[in-house]
Amino acid sequence: MFVSNSSLKALLLIALVTGGWGAAFAQSEEEGLTGYDAVYGEGLDLVLTDAARFHVTAHSQGAGLGFFRGKFDGAFALKGWQAELVFVRHPKEEKTRNPVYEESLPYVYGKVNAHHALRLERVRHEILTEKYRKSGVTIMRYRHWGAVLGISKPMYLEIGYPEIPYTSLQVERYDPEVHFSDRIYGRAPWVNGLEDLVLNPGLGWGEGMSFEFNDSRTTTRTLDVGLHLDAYVRPVEIVASEFVPPSRFHLTFVLRYAWGAQWSAKGLSEALP
Repeated sequence: MFVSNSSLKALLLIALVTGGWGAAFAQSEEEGLTGYDAVYGEGLDLVLTDAARFHVTAHSQGAGLGFFRGKFDGAFALKGWQAELVFVRHPKEEKTRNPVYEESLPYVYGKVNAHHALRLERVRHEILTEKYRKSGVTIMRYRHWGAVLGISKPMYLEIGYPEIPYTSLQVERYDPEVHFSDRIYGRAPWVNGLEDLVLNPGLGWGEGMSFEFNDSRTTTRTLDVGLHLDAYVRPVEIVASEFVPPSRFHLTFVLRYAWGAQWSAKGLSEALP
């Protein structure tokens, strides 16, 4: 049978390509390493379905604690719910103390409320880059949105009477029109004011990047970097309005460290061979 040169070249090319694929497939079959097997060891390439983690948050105006619980949505997304409680300082806060009574507790002159934000939010992580080795990093983009409840506790101070040197101290709710620095002995115990909490609902939104860097597949350590915005129904007065106008919007830079676990719905022990 006569075969043209062009046909012969095409047949040789097909043979080389299919041979290369066959060799690669045989090598993969022989090694038995696919997906996460190559990173964590043979037998760990199972489908993860659930995740949970605790976290501590440091942001540009305070800090807080939280918890996340979610499920994997396919191979490259994780979604669930997050609860978080953070305290929020005003950017202009500055601690001071009574210069005569050094043993007194420091206080913030002009601060009328201690503000906290309780958040319940929907969270979604999208995996951008997976790990290729144990010492690698999984890079994700995250976004969360939901409800926020502002909780403001009035500030109470120890007020000295009659004048320096004081002969008596009284715990009173701070009033910037009445209590001046020469009458303030120091901050009162934190429990004062718990019966006068003021609630202020609103909405929250956050977005940023997440980096998971633990060397185990079923336990995680994650660092988040991003921004968070809380918008309240009413302006939040932290420092007295006589000094700084209150605002309904709080935008903060967020650094969050989380540790947790992720697993298969049927259990890791049953999934392993």
